[in-house]
Formats: sequence, C-alpha cells, structure tokens
Amino acid sequence: MVFIQKNAIIWTQPRKKKPILDDVIMSKGDSMRRTQKTLLILLSILGFGLLLLTPLMTTPVNAQVFYYTPTASENGNIYYTVRENETCESIAFLTGVDIGVLRELNDLDLDQCRFLQVGQLLLLGTVPTPIITSGPSPTPTSALPTPIPPKGTGTICVYLYNDINGNAMAETDEITDTGLAGGEVSVSNKTGDFTRTGTTLGDGNAICFEDAPEDEYTISVAIPDGYNPTSNQNYTVNLKAGDTATVNFSAQASSTISVVTNEGNSSVFLAVIGGLIILAGIGLAFYVKLLRKR
Repeated sequence: MVFIQKNAIIWTQPRKKKPILDDVIMSKGDSMRRTQKTLLILLSILGFGLLLLTPLMTTPVNAQVFYYTPTASENGNIYYTVRENETCESIAFLTGVDIGVLRELNDLDLDQCRFLQVGQLLLLGTVPTPIITSGPSPTPTSALPTPIPPKGTGTICVYLYNDINGNAMAETDEITDTGLAGGEVSVSNKTGDFTRTGTTLGDGNAICFEDAPEDEYTISVAIPDGYNPTSNQNYTVNLKAGDTATVNFSAQASSTISVVTNEGNSSVFLAVIGGLIILAGIGLAFYVKLLRKR
C-alpha cells in the first residue's frame, strides 16, 4: 500500500495474518488434553474399583457353627452359654426353646436380646428335682460283682443352610427359613459300630440321629448340585450321654459366587491388574504434564 503526502512516498508493510494452521493445532491440542484427562479419570476409577472388589472375591471358609444342648445342673437348671454374634432369635431356633419363654426366663427386652454378651448364661428351663424320702433300711445281702454300666446315648443333628451372603456365619435370616435339601449326610463314630446316613431337609429343620452312643464322631456333608460350600464339609464332635450335638453346614448358590481358584490366584490377579491400571493412569498424567510444558 502506498500513501503520497507532500511529495513524499511512505511505504507501509502489510500486517501478517495469524496462520489458520496454528489455530487448528491449538484446537486439536486442547481436545487431546481433554480426552487424556477423561481417560485418566476412568482408569483411576477402574483401578480403585478392582482393588475394592478384591477382598469380596475370596469366600471365607470358617466359622463352623457347633453347639451342645446342655444337660441340667445339680439344681435342675439348664443354661446356655452365648457365643459370638448370637441373638435370642438364633438361640431359640438352635435350642428349640420358644423366644417368649427365653425372654421371660431371663428377663430380657428386645434390645437386650439383640446385644447379648459372649459367655453370658441364659436359662433355658428347669428340670424338677426328685424328692427322696427315707425308708426302711435294706436287708444286707452278699456282695455281688459290680456290673459295668452301659454307655449312655445322645443325639446328633445336622443342618445345612443357604449362606446367601457367603460369609459362613449362621445369621438369623439365613438359618430360620433357608434350609437346603438334598445334602448327603454321613455320621460315624470312632469305633465304627455306629454309622448313619441321611439327607438334609429344606423345611428349616435339622436332620437328627438319635440313640447315638457317647463317643467321638465324624460328621460330613456332600453339598447338593448348584451350590458351593462356604464352611468345612467335615466336622468332629465328642458326644456325651444325654447331650444333643448340632452342627451347621453352609453353602451358597453357584450363580452368586465369583470364580476363585484353589489358592486365591484370581484375587491376586485382580489386585495386580488394578495396581497396573492405577500406575498406567499416573504415567498418563505425567505424560500429559510433559505435553503441556512443550
């Protein structure tokens, strides 16, 4: 462009326009950074989610439930010793004592029934003590050989319940109405002269074997098809005369159990994958930071 002023010629240099390519590059750079931020957030959420889910992938195999129905003490009272996580409802179910009677005998309200102390003694009932009256002195007789008293007998009961949450704990809502039918039960004593088999019931009741001589017994349960065990499948009890020994076994539906290898390799693998995803997210964050500096 040329301007003429007072016989003088002045040249002006035209203004350079900002290349359109720079705007395009900057726009693409902003879009890439936004995409990288979004990807970083998603990777971090996925990694933390896998780490949080890892403990839930392992199914505990413990907390086998076992108890005795105790015999009466010398004064005729029958007491039950409270165990961990037990309530009046679960004790009433296990012992067969009506919950109203249990609360009345021990003067318990609803709140006290929910928060029982471990080791607390609960009165289940009282056996009348026979009154012995004196009579005429017996006529002395010749001494006879002392006979060997026969062993007493007891009862063994087995209950298989649906462990809905898979924690192997006999919770009230699980043991009262979620009995699993079809579990094959085997009971045998140490001497081998008492062996019984049976099938678990699905009506909320345990299967019991009466007139079992006092001895050490091995109890085993084969879980029915479609379920996986969440407790030990074999248990040993020492049965005493007059006692009722009850063992609870638990299983969970296969469709609700995540696949876990025998040694927990799946859980370890998920933990490693989660850690790698988090590390990848951190590396991506550093990469984005370097791109910004450039």
